[in-house]
Amino acid sequence: MALRLVVLAGVALLAVGCGAGPVSIGGRVVDHRGTPIQKAEVITEPETDVSLTNSRGFFVLRQRITEIGETAPIAPGEYTIKVRKFGFEELAFRVAVEGGPTRVEDLVMQPRTPDIGEAAPEITEDPERAPDEASTPKSGI
Repeated sequence: MALRLVVLAGVALLAVGCGAGPVSIGGRVVDHRGTPIQKAEVITEPETDVSLTNSRGFFVLRQRITEIGETAPIAPGEYTIKVRKFGFEELAFRVAVEGGPTRVEDLVMQPRTPDIGEAAPEITEDPERAPDEASTPKSGI
């Protein structure tokens, strides 16, 4: 029995080391000089998380929201990744995602001058709600 557990543990470690395990898409967004771009929006088709890059330009997408509003792991397959940031040209490219983490090469965004009259996206405020109007999250089965 102990030998069987050791063999199973070894197979599990080998599978993780070979790229099996939870599926994710990660990478880094930089400008044309290699400087990390923070708070760039990263989205995919088919839809997964929407992520903003951190202060070092990194992002990781790990889950999607199902038709009934619950989270589920990203499935392997073909994805189009789009990256947007005010003041830069939008990026879009396709990536094949297999089992385990998928890391894309640095995504280089080119600067662009906004058109006259074009404004940065506005921040929308959440509407004020009375305590009895607040929604209550429901957990799945």
